[in-house]
Amino acid sequence: MDAETLGLERSDGRNMLAVAATVTLVVAVTAEGPIGPRVVAGAIAGAVAAVVFVASTLLINRYKPDHW
Repeated sequence: MDAETLGLERSDGRNMLAVAATVTLVVAVTAEGPIGPRVVAGAIAGAVAAVVFVASTLLINRYKPDHW
């Protein structure tokens, strides 16, 4: 299953990567502890943010008004 089948556009993929990278960076920088666990925590938070971004984008695309 590809992105177009789901109803995602190319810009949605770029935006998802930007959100995931930003969340990963912010969490890795602001978390306390050794660098390894901070990077892992950032990666997990970034992955969760990416999943939430895709889910919300799909819901918006599906239920948005026609005039959007």
